Amino acid sequence: MHILNTTSDDVLEQTVSLFDMNLRITLRYNSILRGYQFDLFDIDKNKFITKNKGLSVGSPSLIEFNLPFVLVLKDKFGRGVNATSKEDFNSRMQIVIMSKEEFRASIRQGFSG
Repeated sequence: MHILNTTSDDVLEQTVSLFDMNLRITLRYNSILRGYQFDLFDIDKNKFITKNKGLSVGSPSLIEFNLPFVLVLKDKFGRGVNATSKEDFNSRMQIVIMSKEEFRASIRQGFSG
C-alpha cells in the first residue's frame, strides 16, 4: 500500500514506482465537481493508462482496468464523504494505492467488523 497526500493545489503531479511500474500521477482539481480527476501515465511504456478519471471516497478507481492495483480516495477524518471544498484536500483527503487483493480484504474486513 502506498499513500499519496493531497494538497489544495489546482494541479499536483507525483511519480511513484509500484508494482514493477514507474508511474506519473497528475491530479487536477475540478471546481464544479469539488473533486480531483487524475491522469495516470506509464513512464516505462511512454503511454497514458487513463486520462481524466475521477476519484470518490471509498470507491476503487481503476478496478475495471487490467492492473494489479486500484486508487482509493480516503477521508482521514472518517466522515466517509467526498470533499465539500478545495481545502478538504489539504487536510482531510489522501489517495491510497493498493493492490486489488488489499482492497478486497479491506472490504471484507469492513463488512465483518
